[in-house]
Amino acid sequence: MQGYLALLCLLMAAALLFSGCGMLIKDPEIVVKNVALESADLSSVNLLVTLSINNPNPMGINLKSIVFDVYYQKGDEWNFISHGERGSFSIKPGINEVTVPVSIKTTAIPGAVVGALARGEITLKISGTASPDFFGIAPQIPFSTVTTVPLKL
Repeated sequence: MQGYLALLCLLMAAALLFSGCGMLIKDPEIVVKNVALESADLSSVNLLVTLSINNPNPMGINLKSIVFDVYYQKGDEWNFISHGERGSFSIKPGINEVTVPVSIKTTAIPGAVVGALARGEITLKISGTASPDFFGIAPQIPFSTVTTVPLKL
């Protein structure tokens, strides 16, 4: 009986320790830092989306994924035009930058890219989530921004 009691106390102490550690680990903060034109022609527009990821923890963490969708505004509505993602990678404590290439087929937004190229800019909305890996638990941390991208080569 004493062995079971000791084991129960040990398990409770471990649970308290791990639940306390879980409260010490903070979610990273994700911000779209920059969207830059890589190339453009009549068939596609290729962008580089740079994300700034602030890891407030004193140790590095793994991100299982970063996924986002890109939208353009037509009237009062945001219309989907592309998807970007980056698979598993590690980030160090502090500020980290990750660049994800995104290709937009002009057939996805007929007329909008031609008009944007004529204006020299396009307004985009980027919305997504990052999933850090905290010992097998991967919460989804949302991020979103609206930005105007110059389309001059």
